[in-house]
Amino acid sequence: MMSAGASRPLPAALAMLLAVALAQTADAQSDQPAPATAPDGGASYKPPLRGAPGGRVGGASRGAGKLAATLPSIELIAPLDHTGETVTATPTLYFYVSQPVALPTQFTISAPLRPAPLLEATFASPPARGLYPLRLADYHVQLEPGVVYTWSVSAIVDTKRWSRNVVASATILRVPTEAAAEAAMRAAGPSRAAALAGAGLWYDAVAAAADSQNLDRHAALDRLLTEVGLTGPADADRALAAAAPTAR
Repeated sequence: MMSAGASRPLPAALAMLLAVALAQTADAQSDQPAPATAPDGGASYKPPLRGAPGGRVGGASRGAGKLAATLPSIELIAPLDHTGETVTATPTLYFYVSQPVALPTQFTISAPLRPAPLLEATFASPPARGLYPLRLADYHVQLEPGVVYTWSVSAIVDTKRWSRNVVASATILRVPTEAAAEAAMRAAGPSRAAALAGAGLWYDAVAAAADSQNLDRHAALDRLLTEVGLTGPADADRALAAAAPTAR
């Protein structure tokens, strides 16, 4: 006889059902997406499943003639076909200019159904081709969760005829900090950019990649730019990295 604590053998049919269930569980686990890290360890962006509408609109002069030919183009470092996300109330945003800007430049953030912009400020015109940061903390502005904001960078040609100005715009959404985002924010160095990109936090991933560009020779940042079709800014950034002296 079996003692009270001994286990009884499972009937054959029940054992077979249990084996099938375990196999299905293993298959489901194997189907889970792998961490969004490229083979070389760089950041690889995984867009959020919620897919808020919005995206990026490039800025170039719509005029003609000699003036238009001398104006810069502006690209915001943002996804093309959906709203980029952040968990930060005061994220750092990046934009690119194709050449030095000899015009007043303006940074604007607006929200739907609000008649006045959340922020409208001029800033120092970029002196050379390249990427530049805009830190919301410097402007004492905070984003509210759940609001899809539109941010723009403009080179002002004519204050009375806005259609003549060079304007680039994109959307941004602040989302709650979930478990995956918390883990990504705790990562360090270039791996932090990869973790944030894998969590779908575009703006946080770009900021982390920019912070670590002296460690990885801009690899994570340039990968992110290329993944969303910002080949011009990526090429310019690679050229800048190649020309810069190696950090020791």
